[in-house]
Amino acid sequence: MPRVEAWELVKEFLFPGRSGGTAVPPLDGGLTPNDALERIEESIDELPEPDDVVRDAYGSLHVTTADKVVRRYGLNFAHHEVTATVPGDAGAIALDHEGGLLVCVAGLGLVRVDQGGGTEVLVDADSDGVPTRCLTDVAVAGDGTIYLTDGSVRHHGADWVRDLMEQNALGRLLRYDPRTRRTTVLARGLAHPSGVTLTADEDALVVSEAWSHRLVRYPLADTSRPDVLRDNLPGYPGRISPASGGGYWLAVFALRTQLVEFVLTQRDYVEEMMRTIEPDLWIRPALRGLDSGLEPLQGGQIRKLGVIKPWAPPRSYGLVTRLDPDGYPLRSLHSRGGGRRHGVTSVKQYGDRLFIAVRGGDEVLITRAGDAQ
Repeated sequence: MPRVEAWELVKEFLFPGRSGGTAVPPLDGGLTPNDALERIEESIDELPEPDDVVRDAYGSLHVTTADKVVRRYGLNFAHHEVTATVPGDAGAIALDHEGGLLVCVAGLGLVRVDQGGGTEVLVDADSDGVPTRCLTDVAVAGDGTIYLTDGSVRHHGADWVRDLMEQNALGRLLRYDPRTRRTTVLARGLAHPSGVTLTADEDALVVSEAWSHRLVRYPLADTSRPDVLRDNLPGYPGRISPASGGGYWLAVFALRTQLVEFVLTQRDYVEEMMRTIEPDLWIRPALRGLDSGLEPLQGGQIRKLGVIKPWAPPRSYGLVTRLDPDGYPLRSLHSRGGGRRHGVTSVKQYGDRLFIAVRGGDEVLITRAGDAQ
C-alpha cells in the first residue's frame, strides 16, 4: 500500500471525518429515510430506462428513453408515439422558446427536435473544437440562452462509472447562444457536473457536481468566481430543477457508501478491478441491482431469503429531495435498499404535479408536489 494511502487510513481511524472526505454524512433531517417513492401509485411504465422528462404547452409529456424521445398524452398519459429517434442515448431534455425539444445525446451533443419530428444538431463541440459527447443537463434562460453541463471530455453514456472510478474532474459548464450559434466554456475542471438550473432571478446558475458531492452557484456576471452552495452531500447529485415557491428539486441517482469511498482511495486496487472484472461487478454505485449472486454486497449489507434489508448500505437507491434556495434539504422521497425504484435521474414540477424519472425502475412516477412536501 502506498505510504500516502496508509497515512490517510491512520488519520481516518484516529480522527473520523477529518482525513480526506471518506466519512459519509448520515441521512437525517430533511433527508431522513422513508418509503415515499415506493408508495406512489400513479406511474407510466413500458419505458425502458427513462432518463428525463419535459411537459409541453399542450400538456403532453416527452420522455427520453434509449435512443428515442417518446410523447405520452391523453388521459393518464395512456397514449404514446415516438417523437424522434436520435443517434445515441437520449438524456436530458428541455423546451426552447419556439416549442422545440432540446435533447442531450450521448456521444454527440445537443440536438433540437422540431414540432414535426425533424432533428438538427445544435452543439457537437465548443468554440475551441473540443467535442461535447457527455452532455448531462440543459437549462434555457428567459432570453433564449442555453446552458449545458458536460460531464466529462473522456467518457460518456454508460461509462459514467469509469469516470467515477478514475476520479476524474474533466467536466465543463457551457453556454450556447442561439443567435450567434457559438458555444462558450464558462468553467472547466469540474468533477462530473450532472445538473444545471437557473436561480429564480436568473442572475446565477446552480450546478451539481456528482463526484464532488456538492452544489455550486455560478454568478452569470462572473462565472470565474463560483461559491459552494452545499457540499458533502450523502449521495451523488444529478439533475436539478426549479421548485414552485422557490428552491429546487434534486435527483440523487445513487448514495455514497463507506465501502465505495474507501475503495476509491485504493488506486492500485481500483486499477486492477477495472482491468480484470466486468463493470457490472465492480464495487461501485449503480442505478439498479443485478439480482445476481455475483453482485458485490456493501459492507454491512444483509441478504436474507433473497431480500435485502431496507436499512442495509445500498449499492443502488432512490432519492429525490426538495431544497430551499440555499440548497438546504427540506424534505425527501426515498426508495431504500429493499425497494425497486432506484436510480432517479430527473425530477420536474409542473403546477402541482411532480414527474420523477426512475431509470433503474423503468418508470416515470407522478405525484402531487404537495404530497412530497
